[in-house]
Amino acid sequence: MMALLELLYYVAFTSVVFVYGLGINRAMTISEHPRKLFNGALKMFISVSSSTAISYLVAGEVLAPVHLAELYPLIAVLVFSTISIFIESVVRITTKKSTAEYTASILSVLLGVGEGASVLEAVLIACFCVISFLFAILVLYMLRKKFYNKLGLVLISISVILLTLHFVDVSWFSFFGEVK
Repeated sequence: MMALLELLYYVAFTSVVFVYGLGINRAMTISEHPRKLFNGALKMFISVSSSTAISYLVAGEVLAPVHLAELYPLIAVLVFSTISIFIESVVRITTKKSTAEYTASILSVLLGVGEGASVLEAVLIACFCVISFLFAILVLYMLRKKFYNKLGLVLISISVILLTLHFVDVSWFSFFGEVK
């Protein structure tokens, strides 16, 4: 039940792409031709989940006891880069296609490690961020098709989506009572 609530939180209520801005530039670029990324979605899930687990364990077991926990972004970038390069090379050798996606993946790892209370929760948060990124690409693709690739209308639609997601949090919209 808790995983479902986290899925809804990171994908729908506070979409990490629309609210945090995680990978919005990359999502706008990929939404022109979304088939390019969906080939690498499995690679994203594997690299993000394994990098998040290793980074969380290193940060908690190695860095935290010696009071160097603020170095976890560096460790996460190093771990993710190593795993991502390995998986990318395996995919290129076997399928002869590139599935490189760095920005949204590393930001998902950093968000998962930063907000997770356990290894499982950190991995779930990072995977939910990837799901949110893929969902945002679909939404942006549909908006581009609807508005015939007029970027201004797509950006206005993104701002309307953002306002819709947060209209209850704004103090002058709190006619529903206290939000808990």
